[in-house]
Amino acid sequence: MNAKQLKIIAIVLGVAVLFYLPRLFRDSGEGGTLDVGDGFSFTVTDTIAGVHIVLADDAGTVRLERTDAGWTVDGYVADEPKIRDLLDVVGRLSSSDLVARNPANHAGLGVAEGGRQVEVRTVGGDVRRFHLGDRDTRAGGYFVRLPGDDVVYRFDGPAGGYLNRERDGWRPRLIASVDTAGVREVLLRRGDREAVLRRDDDGWLAGDAPADSALVQRLLSVLPSVSASGFPTAEEEAAADFTLPDGWVEVFSEGSADVTGRQLGLSILLLEDEERGDWVARLADGTEAFRLSGLTVDRLLPEALVPVP
Repeated sequence: MNAKQLKIIAIVLGVAVLFYLPRLFRDSGEGGTLDVGDGFSFTVTDTIAGVHIVLADDAGTVRLERTDAGWTVDGYVADEPKIRDLLDVVGRLSSSDLVARNPANHAGLGVAEGGRQVEVRTVGGDVRRFHLGDRDTRAGGYFVRLPGDDVVYRFDGPAGGYLNRERDGWRPRLIASVDTAGVREVLLRRGDREAVLRRDDDGWLAGDAPADSALVQRLLSVLPSVSASGFPTAEEEAAADFTLPDGWVEVFSEGSADVTGRQLGLSILLLEDEERGDWVARLADGTEAFRLSGLTVDRLLPEALVPVP
């Protein structure tokens, strides 16, 4: 064996030692082998009635609950597709990738008492828990530990990311969707100014005059997907007084709801938040408030289409 071959072998062995040595020290503060035993296994066979995500450092709990009307998050309507994604995986988690046995490592991995904990509740009244720690920035996945067990594992899959969402991350951003092909009339009010847009055979009218087609198209481009930019805090929502809104948009489509041959497809009440530069909004027949960006409101309620009275 020549010197070049010996050098290559030494380099390979050195890399292997550098990769394995940190894991050896982190994995086992008590000595012994790295036998993973049965590994991490979290299985729920009964129907899941709720998932509570207890945040670290007593920062509160995100409560996902099954109700007769659908899933909620802390009492707000939850995004059903996100809930379905979670339910597909949270009841069958497993891993054999052992990371640590020594409790001294728990805090550094985010799985110590007082860290984030997940509680899965079933319709039969059972509650199962596990600690969900930090993301492993080196290998991906998240660190997990069962209560009463010192052993920490790393598991892959989407569940860790799902369970790291805050409350607003579980709420739907799509507020309304209107088929613009059937829209025939839009009532706009912004401050003290009002306008009525009507579609006829020749195009759109603002009052009796032709409307600015570019502004109308921007308005119509928002209606198929009116999406929240965020949500107000509970305190901000409680303080929002929609009895005297700063803006109002009503969209009517063809229908037989009244003698005019039209039906109300969308009605949004708007309150301007000048400090933040956006708007707090609520559907006229809804109960939950959300935020709309200034850009969305400027397209939905263009000032140029609302003449001064």
